[in-house]
Amino acid sequence: MAKIIRKGYQLEEEYYAIKQNQADKRAKNMRILGKVTVALIMLYAASIAVSAVTDTISSVFVPLTVCFGFVQMIVIIVCLDSGVSKYVNTDILVSGIHGERIAAKVLAALPDSYTVFQNVIVTYGDKESEIDNIVVGKSGVFIIEVKNHNSHIVGDINETYWTQHKVGRGGTPYTNQMYNPVRQVGTHIYCLANYLRQNGVNIYIEGMVYFVNQTCLLDLTGDSDISVYSSFEHEEELLCRQILSGNYNLDSKSINRICKLLHQL
Repeated sequence: MAKIIRKGYQLEEEYYAIKQNQADKRAKNMRILGKVTVALIMLYAASIAVSAVTDTISSVFVPLTVCFGFVQMIVIIVCLDSGVSKYVNTDILVSGIHGERIAAKVLAALPDSYTVFQNVIVTYGDKESEIDNIVVGKSGVFIIEVKNHNSHIVGDINETYWTQHKVGRGGTPYTNQMYNPVRQVGTHIYCLANYLRQNGVNIYIEGMVYFVNQTCLLDLTGDSDISVYSSFEHEEELLCRQILSGNYNLDSKSINRICKLLHQL
């Protein structure tokens, strides 16, 4: 079994930060609502007392009750709307976290002489890459970008954007543009290869894109050196086979050197 090393928890940290922010906003709105409610009750009681003393309670009670009830309703609506308007959908983050776990399980099936680094941030020049998986072993160095989409994806392997065909929660079909992950992997390779080269390791890096969602249908055209694999087509074994059949035959010294450099990131 390959060794899995997580270098970061970006998706989890972003997810919990959003959830905490949402909880803080809800608590703040509830505090505001409570204070306004207390103030209205006190004002209402004072008005009723004054009306009773002046013997105008019959003419004041009903309109006053309606007025304060209307104000209270407005305050509740404003507080609730404020909370909703600031809501951020975390479904994408949850999907990303789940995708990472699926990929880790697949890559862990590699031999124990392989090491998988997850969530690695590499910077070179003015470019920064958040790399999902870097696999290091005797057959070479590999980058695997993970996507967890549940749509029908159509596109050319060399185009900048692909089209996602999806169905909304109400059953209405719609399309969405997504950045070509093959190009994304190209940037990852550029950053990682130059980082290693700066530190005395000159090696060709193979790149792959892995769609982990079994409901994601790919309809892609064109050719690229970067392979695309899909769980829909049950291609996990092919992905691992490409890794094991890499062009390099790295010795343990080279592997340890590369792993040490990745640990430093």
